[in-house]
Amino acid sequence: MDKDSEQYALLKDVKPGEFVKRKAEHKKVYTKGEYDRSLKGYRLQDCDDISRSIIVKGSKPVYINFIY
Repeated sequence: MDKDSEQYALLKDVKPGEFVKRKAEHKKVYTKGEYDRSLKGYRLQDCDDISRSIIVKGSKPVYINFIY
């Protein structure tokens, strides 16, 4: 990974329920959910809008270790 390894991790390595951002400069904060086999990705639940979630592949780097 080109990005700072202390701040970024692969989504598959993040614990469920942990807060993540897709990139450091983004404002949206998500909570990692469970793996969805039918969609082949992890569900990220939007912390501001409980009815909104996205599916992201486990190989995608996400930003962690930030103050929320």
